[in-house]
Amino acid sequence: MDTISLYQWNLNHVFYTMSNGKRKVFGRSIILCKLGQFFGFYTLHTSAMFLTFVQLDRAFLLRSRWYKAKIAHPRVALIICAIILLTLFVLNGFLFGLGFEYSTYNNSTGIEEIRVACYYSKDSKLDNFFRVQYTWIHLVVMYIVPFSVIIICTLLIVKKIIIKQTFTNVQLATSAQRNRRISIMLLLMCFTYIITTLPNRLCFSVFEKQLVGHDYTDTVFLATNTLMYTRNSLNAFFLYLSVNCFRRDVRRLLLICSRKLTGQPIPQENNANEHVGRMKTFHEPLKTVLNTMPIKA
Repeated sequence: MDTISLYQWNLNHVFYTMSNGKRKVFGRSIILCKLGQFFGFYTLHTSAMFLTFVQLDRAFLLRSRWYKAKIAHPRVALIICAIILLTLFVLNGFLFGLGFEYSTYNNSTGIEEIRVACYYSKDSKLDNFFRVQYTWIHLVVMYIVPFSVIIICTLLIVKKIIIKQTFTNVQLATSAQRNRRISIMLLLMCFTYIITTLPNRLCFSVFEKQLVGHDYTDTVFLATNTLMYTRNSLNAFFLYLSVNCFRRDVRRLLLICSRKLTGQPIPQENNANEHVGRMKTFHEPLKTVLNTMPIKA
């Protein structure tokens, strides 16, 4: 979801910048417009909810033996992920109803142009729902619920990991060190989430009236949106620092790409030897764009 979120955000703005503000990817057709509207919110919500549940999972793993024995299983995790994806799809599905095409006559060129209006609907009830009720839904899903859960779980995790325990068994000591490292990584990810998303919400919910109508309005809104989407790319950075398997896979990928570019032979991985003594873990007419409303994420 982080990857999709970054692509739909960056690709659209890069295309807009390279065309000198004349074109946007998700406004070139009604289909792309509807996809851009939906994924703009759906990817943000799923990423926020996954981070929230991961933090909740880590807090329960550190403090509840029953949870570790009964709930912390791959099958249960897949079911929870499917429920989250399906619930958010239903919640955001109405966004496919926004966006419509209309035609205008260009007097300078003498050509009838078909324009695409994104984030608007001819249905006044649907349009009002998007601008009023959905704003509060987005606020709850993207900020209030994640912030509340993250803060509570962070306090529980910090209280647990700062207690220095003495282990006589080397395996238990190694496991405790690994749990502490993963917990610290999640804490950094959660703090990053709060720091990078809070300015965006303050600008669009608290200070919007004070910011609108100035020369710097677009710059401020773009900066807060960019900061918010930066969080998605930082998650990969935290994984690289904290997870050994992720670092190994990234290094191998870079090695393969480098050797392909230089024409050198690619070493074959010996899976049999690698896993010896180690437990296996699972883990039509001319179309132009009318897209006057930014995503207020």
